[in-house]
Amino acid sequence: MENNRILDIAHVSFLDMIKVMITMSGVANAKGTLIRNALGAAARIREVDYATFEDFLAAIEETTNPIAMIEGKSTHVGDYVFGLAACPFGPSIRTYTGVFEKLPDGYDDFTAEFNKTSRVTDMYRIGEGAGVSPFCAVHQPMRSAVADRITIGGKKIRIYQLGCKSGGGSKGFADRWIGETGVSREVVDRVLDNHMCCYYLSVADETA
Repeated sequence: MENNRILDIAHVSFLDMIKVMITMSGVANAKGTLIRNALGAAARIREVDYATFEDFLAAIEETTNPIAMIEGKSTHVGDYVFGLAACPFGPSIRTYTGVFEKLPDGYDDFTAEFNKTSRVTDMYRIGEGAGVSPFCAVHQPMRSAVADRITIGGKKIRIYQLGCKSGGGSKGFADRWIGETGVSREVVDRVLDNHMCCYYLSVADETA
């Protein structure tokens, strides 16, 4: 009988690698390393233009949209607000905690560091309370940087990270980005009831 609890060494190695970076260089440097790696990967994604917003959404359903290709299918809940049902790092977290019971030490400090205002959080409209784990430092900047390579009707798009939910169910809200986009915190809260991630997409010349 197949053993479905076989340890995925790739998942374990990745999580322990973050712990080693925190121990060896501190949370700030570890954060910087993860973000730079994420941005480097995003820079290799092909540029694409969609004629309309509807075409952009259709590409998400077909998983040909570059954003969907890195995180899976998100759901447009209306008014350019999106919810992502499953965190792409969920399998890594489940594998690790299934064997070792809890995530490595230092993760809380890393998450707090990621949420601090910085040049990168400003540039990619991430963090600011929306980070709930170190994996957000990979996922959020990568998604925003990939969006920088997408246009709709020739116009650049931007992504604002509005909130996120941890595997334990606690919600993190980026009040700064919620305020800038005009999306109500109540909407973000409702989206996070059934999703792990909530973000907003703006099209140049149409929104803030």
